[in-house]
Amino acid sequence: MLRRILRPRYAWTVQRAWLVVVLFACGTRGLPQEAWGTADYVAAGVPDPGHVWSTTELTKAADAIATASNGHTERLPHYQGKRSGDVFARLAAAPADDPAMAIAQRLGDHLTRYEALNRTAKLYANGLGPPPREQLELFGALLDVSLTINAEVDPFLASFAADEPSLQVRREGMATFRKGMGDMLYGHVMVADDKRVSDADRIVVLHNVARSIGPVWAVLPADRREQIRVYLGKLAGATTGPLHDAAAGAVAAIAKAR
Repeated sequence: MLRRILRPRYAWTVQRAWLVVVLFACGTRGLPQEAWGTADYVAAGVPDPGHVWSTTELTKAADAIATASNGHTERLPHYQGKRSGDVFARLAAAPADDPAMAIAQRLGDHLTRYEALNRTAKLYANGLGPPPREQLELFGALLDVSLTINAEVDPFLASFAADEPSLQVRREGMATFRKGMGDMLYGHVMVADDKRVSDADRIVVLHNVARSIGPVWAVLPADRREQIRVYLGKLAGATTGPLHDAAAGAVAAIAKAR
């Protein structure tokens, strides 16, 4: 996985769904009314959401929210919430980018960001119902981070000499990472097929799938590509209106990616 790409001797246990698509095993039945505003989060250790957070600040925010919401789910920030929407928006926002940073450091930062977002997404899981919009938004952010990682892995590996002893292990880590990308996209399609999820949220998920297919389609495992293609085709054929249009858009993205 990515830790193995960066440091081949890093001890890492790879789960089947590397990107942790927990969308079905642990959705929530709905969040309680938001109890905190921005000042409450800042007092609890969350950085001020009025500026773009660094990776360190995002990690600090994730840790503070996890501590504050332990046993108090009403303290979780809400997507577009009247009191907590600014904090949630900053959690899911794209990070500040420093093109001058060494590529290995950038990859490390991306992984740290992924881990912080993943921990936060899990806080919204409670029960067996469909995932709330907050969880879907965070999974969209996780997908964005993964797309960035995918774009930078090949240049990073190309920076090593062909006879570098660790190169094979790093390439194996890259293959595992890309398998996880396929697992995550497939999980998103499954959410889009879940009728317990609102049509509006299903459309958001399908748009995330459609915009992600082009950059990664060619590097996903062939069997997973076929599963996603067939599943999206069936979904497009079984739906109407805006939901059909979103599914058809994802199918069209696959055709363009070939």
